[in-house]
Amino acid sequence: MYYIVTGAAGFVGANLVKALNERGITRIIAVDNLTKADKFKNLIDCDIADYVDKQDFIDRIQAGHYDGEIEAILHEGACSDTMEYDVNFMMHVNYEYSKSVLHFCMQHRVPFLYASSASTYGSGKHGFREGDECEDALNPYAFSKLAFDRYVRQVLPEAHSQIVGLKYFNVYGPQE
Repeated sequence: MYYIVTGAAGFVGANLVKALNERGITRIIAVDNLTKADKFKNLIDCDIADYVDKQDFIDRIQAGHYDGEIEAILHEGACSDTMEYDVNFMMHVNYEYSKSVLHFCMQHRVPFLYASSASTYGSGKHGFREGDECEDALNPYAFSKLAFDRYVRQVLPEAHSQIVGLKYFNVYGPQE
């Protein structure tokens, strides 16, 4: 059984892979987009079973390549650039891709833990709780994350496996 970590070469993903390694878990499939040449450096000291490009991964799960082989999917992959203003790109990467992974997990009863964002609360002037009264998107990144959170809430009653969204506030540290 494998753990899948999407966004594995990013700051949060690489640290998650390292934390799994510290627990003796090495059957990890690292999923990312290594178009930017320096991102691979975050994976150098990680013990993984395989690396798969993010698009190849979607193609593989849709083709049934990993059926019955996944312990959990830790979905950290996203475009987190708050200055990216191509809404179509942002929705494709952060919303549609996430929906594909979510539906695979729901269909195969695989736990799905995903990176949401505190940006879904907008300025925070109405508090930090899920629900329309506290949620507001100030940029395309926040909108894409908020749209996915709301989508998850719609389909959650149909889930027969764990689904968890983690609302990251500002994260930083080595390898960021």
